Amino acid sequence: MFTSIYLYRVPKAQVDAFLQIQREAAQIYRSYGALDDVTFVASNLEAKYGCLAFDETFPVGADEVVLISLSSFLDRFHHDEVMSKVDVDERIDELYQQVTTLLDIGRVIRGEFEQVV
Repeated sequence: MFTSIYLYRVPKAQVDAFLQIQREAAQIYRSYGALDDVTFVASNLEAKYGCLAFDETFPVGADEVVLISLSSFLDRFHHDEVMSKVDVDERIDELYQQVTTLLDIGRVIRGEFEQVV
């Protein structure tokens, strides 16, 4: 399994619009073969079990909501194959442009992860 993870800090007033964009993008990802594309909203970012609080590792404004999206693929090759199609789809570019009007894209945290267990 291979997963792309994005961590967003979205202004509360923009969450509904952001989620609509995420829904549309998820359909596009799946149409090109992504196994899944899901978005989660933070429900508890407090320190627990001796761990550091999630929101202590990076600044989250009082007017922001933390969301994480995960795009799942069979493996890196499958990811690259799907993304080569997604990246040239004009609809994704339009959705990206819309996202940049809702939040500071430079504050989005992104990474790719391969399953090991």
